[in-house]
Amino acid sequence: MSGERPSGVRAADGTRSEARGQTQIDFAVGAGVFLVTLAFVVAFVPTLFEPFAAGETASPLVADRIAAGTVDRLGASGNVSGVSTAVHAPTEPGVLSPACTVAFFAANATLADDAGCPFDAGTDPAASFGVDDDVQVVIHGLDERDPAATPATVAFDTRHGPVGATLNRSTAPPTATTGDVTVAGRVVSLRGVQYRLTVRVW
Repeated sequence: MSGERPSGVRAADGTRSEARGQTQIDFAVGAGVFLVTLAFVVAFVPTLFEPFAAGETASPLVADRIAAGTVDRLGASGNVSGVSTAVHAPTEPGVLSPACTVAFFAANATLADDAGCPFDAGTDPAASFGVDDDVQVVIHGLDERDPAATPATVAFDTRHGPVGATLNRSTAPPTATTGDVTVAGRVVSLRGVQYRLTVRVW
């Protein structure tokens, strides 16, 4: 009939094809899929790189490094000469030297020198480990839930005389924390008594 519209498109070879052009619905579906994909990429791709980016809070690796380094520096070694050595080798991991522990927490440089401790007791923990954040190092009972408020207090008779200190040292008051805090800990021993050493970085 002359009033009927052709149902297809005639190809170059004269055959009729049922293919049709893009409609508005096709365009809308394609644009919708593109926008959903773009939104997914914008929302989730940055999180893939987040573990490798420097965040606003201190890294847990920093707190862990300070905890491990503090235990190593305060560790009891075979050095009984009282002279600081180039290499500090604790004889038993986790067993702390009473004199070096007190020297560190009391910031007693004289005791640290007399005991041959491998650190400058006058340098705060953050500067000692090259950290720009605030650092708190505290030794407390194993079951204490608030280390900052309940540090251990010790007193020992050593070959350097009676020594004692409250085992809490911080570069800033713990109450001054305004952001997230990262925490790391180690179980340590002082004169046969087990404690927990906790490092907080903020």
